[in-house]
Amino acid sequence: MTTMRTDRPPVDTDLPLRARGSWDRLDNATRRALEDRASTVDPTIRERTSAVIDAVRRTGDAALIDMARRFDGATLETLEVPRAEWDRALAALDPALRQSLERAARNIATVHRAFLPTITRSTPEPGITVVRRPDPLGRVGIYAPGGRAAYPSSLLMGAVPARVAGVGEIIVCTPPGPDGRPADVVLAAAALANVDRVFAVGGAGAIAAMALGTASVPRVDRIMGPGNAYVAEAKLQLVSAVAIDAPAGPSELLVLADASADANTIAREMLAQAEHDPDAAVLAVIVDHSATSSLATRVETALQTQLASAPRADVMRAALGARGGVVHMTSMDEAITFANRWAAEHLLLLVDDTQRDRVLAALRNAGTIFVGASSSVAFGDYMTGANHVLPTAGAARSYSGLSTLDFVRWTTWQEVTPAAAASLSADVGRFADAEGLPAHAATARTWQTATPVVPANTQPPAASADRAQMPDAVTDRLRFARALYDDVPLYDPKRAPVSLDLTDNTNLWGMPPVAEHTWRSMPVARVTRYPSLYAAELKEALATFAGASPDRLVTGCGSDDILDSAMRAFGEPGSVVASSEPSFAMIPIFARMNGLRYVGIAERADQQPDLDALLAANPRILYLCSPNNPTGAVLARELLERAVREAPGVVFLDEAYAEFAGVSAVDLAMRVDNLLVIRTMSKAFGLAGLRVGYGIGAPALVRDVEKSRGPYKLNAMAEQTALAALQHDMAWVREHVALAVQNRERLAQALVQRGYTPLPSHANYLCVPVSNAVAVGQAMRARGVAARPFPALPHVGDTLRISVGPWPLLEQLLTAFDDATQEVNG
Repeated sequence: MTTMRTDRPPVDTDLPLRARGSWDRLDNATRRALEDRASTVDPTIRERTSAVIDAVRRTGDAALIDMARRFDGATLETLEVPRAEWDRALAALDPALRQSLERAARNIATVHRAFLPTITRSTPEPGITVVRRPDPLGRVGIYAPGGRAAYPSSLLMGAVPARVAGVGEIIVCTPPGPDGRPADVVLAAAALANVDRVFAVGGAGAIAAMALGTASVPRVDRIMGPGNAYVAEAKLQLVSAVAIDAPAGPSELLVLADASADANTIAREMLAQAEHDPDAAVLAVIVDHSATSSLATRVETALQTQLASAPRADVMRAALGARGGVVHMTSMDEAITFANRWAAEHLLLLVDDTQRDRVLAALRNAGTIFVGASSSVAFGDYMTGANHVLPTAGAARSYSGLSTLDFVRWTTWQEVTPAAAASLSADVGRFADAEGLPAHAATARTWQTATPVVPANTQPPAASADRAQMPDAVTDRLRFARALYDDVPLYDPKRAPVSLDLTDNTNLWGMPPVAEHTWRSMPVARVTRYPSLYAAELKEALATFAGASPDRLVTGCGSDDILDSAMRAFGEPGSVVASSEPSFAMIPIFARMNGLRYVGIAERADQQPDLDALLAANPRILYLCSPNNPTGAVLARELLERAVREAPGVVFLDEAYAEFAGVSAVDLAMRVDNLLVIRTMSKAFGLAGLRVGYGIGAPALVRDVEKSRGPYKLNAMAEQTALAALQHDMAWVREHVALAVQNRERLAQALVQRGYTPLPSHANYLCVPVSNAVAVGQAMRARGVAARPFPALPHVGDTLRISVGPWPLLEQLLTAFDDATQEVNG
């Protein structure tokens, strides 16, 4: 340990600290040791890394397989890990650990989605438009370290933001174990993060493979992720071939504290970072106006006490002895200046509340700042959603932590109108002359005499003077109203806002990432111009997804629009619309709106429609729903086929929840001319607010619906966002459908354990028989949680319908349900 001058004797000579005492009294060698954290690369590491890169460049996969044998003790036949192995690893993961990984991934996605870059537009002068647009990278590589430990958190920190940013393809390289497989927890994280490919390749060879490309490993546009010294060196040597994240070194923490801070908290945080690596840098700077700092003394005592029982004490002691310190300064401004110069990877701010805002505003150079004692760095490492891939060794003076910005490149485009060109031409000509570029000058001056073309009739018409003034209020019955509308109610499910709404069966995991990026970065022209007439491009994508052909597709503003338009297309005034009950509440409303007569027939005790009674009503339109809303039951195929054979008119089959059931009747709609299958992107796709619905049937059938529906019924933002989801987000959709099904069964089991018997469901909700369901629903709302009551369902009685979502939300639901049922039913 370096000898230094100090204003007080060491607290405990057994505590290895590179620096202690007043910062002003440290010798220059100690100061340099603490401040200069840039690692000097061992020439051996540089040479070995260069040899690895050269081998990968020359022999590609063969070099990687040989390295796996030599460095990892693994015999590989292929480098790529099949997706089935990720899925198996995820399925076998401890449920509690899986829940933690899911929560981390969800928070990372939420935080990074909020930080997505957006298109920006500037008009410096009239007629000049300059636009900067973020475009996702085509392919990125994520390195997930392995070897002595597995780091699923690092994989999530790289892959989830990449997916949120809309990257076209995400590949992961991670070292194999002796059995040739990467760590199961890393494979499980790859499945959760929905990456595209995984390769059992580690170290500098992985970086070289992603930078240069091999027969198996594709070349990427950028490489992200931490690693050992060889990985870091490989990135630096290959920076001319591929973009990389910030240069990375050992972990580091700066604690900036005043006398109000707790010594045990400071010691605990320092040791948590010191356990990473013997080269980790951990430094506490205490602001204290006294000549000696009692807090610094207490921190040293706490370090010694906590070290005594620390599992990784040897690593911690090495880090503290090499680059650890507890020092004090007399001025907060001096400490801030030091902190900005030191530019820590992690900075923990522990100051009095009266100082916090001022100090936080002045701290400009840090990978990330943790504010307050409860904001442990460990939370940021795993769970807050902020990224833990951060600059080290003072690089935070010029680099930032990993974010969605790292997964896009910017495209700038410019447009100059003829009038603006005429205005610019003389000045640009003079600039070009001064720089000796006559062709530039001539090009600019070509526009000098241009005159702007002003469209005729650009002034808005004057308001009509004889326009009738709207009355202040309308009477209950207008004299010119249609009589059939007298008994048509407004649809109102009584959904007053609550903190947790589980009433509408939408996707509670959010939007698919590429779809969200498309929506957020929609060009203005998409809004100022009309959308496509009948969404032809979207029909192509929907046809591929559904297994139909585009001429059998009709789109609309939600499945409601398809149902309404189809009733208008096929229902003669006064003809019958028959529906099994209970079912979608809008069906009788749509029927009455279109001058049709609604007949509802109670379903059988087995939750199947009473087809004999329905057919006896001689319906022009027969409405069926599978899975049924609200029960979740799937319609028996034989009943559907009989309905199609025997119905006197058209059969509507509402498949709003088909993705969760895994069964569909689209194949039947391809063979008959009187079946219209209606589906939506509101549920499984998470696009309920954009209202994208579609119908599938015989070409002549859907053509008549399209005539009734009319043009421009799908807005441009909805169309393009839905298209992006279908083209790029299907893996995300499948993953979250599977999660919904898994959590539905988990919720059902939790309710069974409470003595309830949920109806078997094939949708993303459960229908649960509950005594006094309306009162229970009201009691739950009073607790901030909403489930939808259905009183007196045929053969069932009172029920609650509960949407399924992430498990933490369902735990909140169960707490409110338990309290509410106890309150109402005792």
